[in-house]
Amino acid sequence: MHRFALAIALAAAAGLAHGQAKSFAYEAELAQPAPRASANAGGVTWSCTGARCTARGRGGNVSVKGCAELARAVGPVVAYRSEIKSLADASLRECNRRAQGGAAPAAKAPPRPQRTTTPEIAFTGVAPAGDTAERRP
Repeated sequence: MHRFALAIALAAAAGLAHGQAKSFAYEAELAQPAPRASANAGGVTWSCTGARCTARGRGGNVSVKGCAELARAVGPVVAYRSEIKSLADASLRECNRRAQGGAAPAAKAPPRPQRTTTPEIAFTGVAPAGDTAERRP
């Protein structure tokens, strides 16, 4: 973990010194060693060694979607983070569920308004001037 923090600090300093666009370090820990050394997922190219994958990319944010893309490529993920954010346990479970082909839960549609009926109303209309008799259709 100390190496990761040091690598992040050095990379940030190098990027700022050269005036480059900010690039963030990402790291994922897998449940088992990755089946291949690299994978394209979440819009970045990941390099994997054993059960650890790293990448560099813009934005610095992490998402369940990006995690699920990586998990589809290299297997179940037990930790997924960037320099500024980590996925929580519930999000990691969702990540791995989506990677296994589970769809995202559908948003509940708002309840449809109930149709109401009103009793039939007798319309008497407006009587012409001087006419006081009630008229029904």
